[in-house]
Amino acid sequence: MGKRASLCGMLTPAVAFAAIGASIALSPWFSWARNALSDLGALGSPVWPIFNTGLLVAGLLASCFSYGLLRQARRGLDKAGSAILLIGSISLALIGLLPEDTGIGISEFLSPRGKRRASSGLLASALGGTSLLTWATWALLSPPLGIAVPELAAAVLISAALIALSLRMADAFRS
Repeated sequence: MGKRASLCGMLTPAVAFAAIGASIALSPWFSWARNALSDLGALGSPVWPIFNTGLLVAGLLASCFSYGLLRQARRGLDKAGSAILLIGSISLALIGLLPEDTGIGISEFLSPRGKRRASSGLLASALGGTSLLTWATWALLSPPLGIAVPELAAAVLISAALIALSLRMADAFRS
């Protein structure tokens, strides 16, 4: 389960960003200043199957990874972070399943084999905090950019944490 979960974690950003990139490339109407990424998944969008399928698959992959993290977790904080990531992963899949125009919109600490790995928790916390800071900065400054910009920044930061944790998980199974 651990090796497969690690692979799922590494594949998640690739699947998500491939679907998002393809959707943007095929959508000349999309504007970083006026649109949210979720506009690509609206049922009225010509690329909704690409966008929504990508998010659904990415959410399922992330759920498998998160479940693997949860099974590995030994300490309370590790379990809580893994459970939160699992809930977020399921939410990502649901976003792909229930696009914005259906009316429904809804840490990463790793301690393999009981070893204390503060750097994983620190990295995940730093990237998550930076993601929140991105949103706060966008909200405070009200730049002439659409919501797609902070969405993408947050996705990149969370993906970086996901990949780092996946590599850590894979490394734990090699030792």
